[in-house]
Amino acid sequence: MRFSFSLTEPQTNNEAEYEALLAGLEIAIDVIIQHLQIFGDSQLVINQVFYIYKIRKVKLAHYHRQALELLKQIPNVEIARVPQGQNAKADCLAKLAKEMANINEERPIFIGVYTRRVLEPSLL
Repeated sequence: MRFSFSLTEPQTNNEAEYEALLAGLEIAIDVIIQHLQIFGDSQLVINQVFYIYKIRKVKLAHYHRQALELLKQIPNVEIARVPQGQNAKADCLAKLAKEMANINEERPIFIGVYTRRVLEPSLL
């Protein structure tokens, strides 16, 4: 399954990576996935999930905690890092979104399949 999301508020790259992870986990839980393979290109996020890297920013700690709670709900999960240049499917979605941005036109073209709110402020 492939999904594309647009965030409703500006985020740092690491926050956006966590948002993508949370969105994917929520979808997997909703459709009752029992075996899940996660491929990500964020070395920071993946290593934080595996407790290899410490979490130094408070905001990322909230994302991390939420991700761990969601991961507990899926029986079998594998997480692998894919270098940015080798993640062709994600790169295609990102390029498509960039091309369709129409910065110079008054009426932008939206391709978003889903809109996802960022982690609720009450959780931060």
